[in-house]
Amino acid sequence: MDRRISWAMAEIQQRMSEPFDLHRYAAEVNLSTSRFSHLFRTETGLSPLRYVRNQRMERARVLLERTFLNVKEVMARVGCNDPSHFARDFRRYHGMPPREWRAAVGGTHHELLGDAPAEAADEYSTETREQDRPTDSRRRQRTRGP
Repeated sequence: MDRRISWAMAEIQQRMSEPFDLHRYAAEVNLSTSRFSHLFRTETGLSPLRYVRNQRMERARVLLERTFLNVKEVMARVGCNDPSHFARDFRRYHGMPPREWRAAVGGTHHELLGDAPAEAADEYSTETREQDRPTDSRRRQRTRGP
């Protein structure tokens, strides 16, 4: 894979909560936006914007499955500003809205149980996981029935 595209993919992962600026990424690797887009599509099979959207939806899924963050907090972490737009995109990508997804996975929060799959360890930093841990009162609220 072209090192410029590898760099861009890593930057996208690290700066997911920030707005995506194609011109900035192209300028960082000394390419025009059209050449950068063409090279990105050739290397990944996706346009840069489609890649960013897909990565945001995957990160949102991971956060919904493995944290107690509410949907608005997840939205902010993945760089989405509009709740209806986020819910629509999440439904298109995963087949159901974010709240239904969380209910469907059964609220199994592996991070809290200490038995997260190995690939989850590098999904987000230890610092982020610590921020995601609920206080005792929030944990009690989640475990109570309706």
